[in-house]
Amino acid sequence: MPRSAGGISVEAERVETDTAPVRSHWKPIVALLLVTPFLTELLSGSLPAPKFFQPQLFLFLATVGYGFPILLLREFAVRHRLGILGLLALGLVYGIFNEGVIAKTFYLVANVPVRNFDGYGYAGGIAIPWAVTISIWHALHSFLYPVVAVYYFFPGHRESPWLNWKGIILLAIPTVVLGTLIFFSHGNDRAAGLPAHFILMAGLSGLLIWLATKLPAAPALDGDGALKLSAVFWGGLAFLLLIFVPVLLAGVKFPAMIFYGYYVLTFGWMSWMTGRQASQPTTTVLLFALGDDSVLALFGLAGGIGQMNILKLVTNAFFLAVFIWLFMRLRKAAR
Repeated sequence: MPRSAGGISVEAERVETDTAPVRSHWKPIVALLLVTPFLTELLSGSLPAPKFFQPQLFLFLATVGYGFPILLLREFAVRHRLGILGLLALGLVYGIFNEGVIAKTFYLVANVPVRNFDGYGYAGGIAIPWAVTISIWHALHSFLYPVVAVYYFFPGHRESPWLNWKGIILLAIPTVVLGTLIFFSHGNDRAAGLPAHFILMAGLSGLLIWLATKLPAAPALDGDGALKLSAVFWGGLAFLLLIFVPVLLAGVKFPAMIFYGYYVLTFGWMSWMTGRQASQPTTTVLLFALGDDSVLALFGLAGGIGQMNILKLVTNAFFLAVFIWLFMRLRKAAR
């Protein structure tokens, strides 16, 4: 029986993965490179549309900023046959790379992207509650959701490696080199990173990669199954529990230990609930993502109305329209 856990199956292992032609997977590769920045920087409002679409910035986001590391982590997941829990662990690795190495928001005492976290739980030169919250956000929005969306539109490529070893090296070198240079460089609004922090980020990333290989293969990310509309509700609830409530806790400056306890219980409960299933269809995880992303877009829409920001209003309305279209497409296909 072929074994699939969100990665390569036993049957697919017979393929010579080191010589797998990249050109045969160019469509899902390009799709993942392009869709990830849209579902993160643009949807979250971190970058307004005029800045997001600046050619040099978008090229950076689609390559070293998001595209290359996401492709490399996805490749690792496939080659090690990781399940959804393993994918989440790798998503945390990306969160560390993005916010702890590239953007360096982990180390801000003030002017944190979400101001509720200013000065909250700051220890050892790291805004720990913010680092935890934003890393979990990236694990879902930057890694799991884009990968699942691409799998839905390109199901025949879900279990296959997309890169040969030459491709892996060609993506890894600029990602590591530019990431390191950015970390140790002084930017317009970021100080140069400290060597101790860099070593800590590398160590945590290595630990999470190791942990990803040890986590249960269940639930596996499987092919299409029965459409579970309740997944939309659970996705929306996940946004409230994992992002909205922690932002509120940070805003009222609850003791940091209560904040950490809340995350351990909530994230642990959700992981336990997820791990009870032998597998999860791609469509179920995609519906979960739609619920999460739709709540995010609704918050952005409300913000656009409150701020009288037409550009923000239009951007989030666009995303909501796309999410509704995809939801209707899923429903139609299930009939």
